Amino acid sequence: MTKVEQLALVKECRASGITAKEWCEAKGINYRQYVAWATKLNREENQTQPQQWADVTLAKEESKTDEIRLSCGRWTIYVGNGFSPGLLADVIRVVEGKC
Repeated sequence: MTKVEQLALVKECRASGITAKEWCEAKGINYRQYVAWATKLNREENQTQPQQWADVTLAKEESKTDEIRLSCGRWTIYVGNGFSPGLLADVIRVVEGKC
């Protein structure tokens, strides 16, 4: 299968509104093979797109909390005391691809 065909299938799956696993089952495509195509596509897209920074707006503090709230589109991540910086970095890397 050519790279163009793989790209078309990944785009079709993403637009389908169902999970990749369900889509693969319906199309008779090996799920692990699909994940390999999508992963390669994601890596290539991330290399060609310039890094973007999000605007940060500080809200008035209504009450004192020991919590940080990160919002991006429909995603909101709450971080409290004792968080794992490594885990937060991993989560942000995943969310970056979705925002």
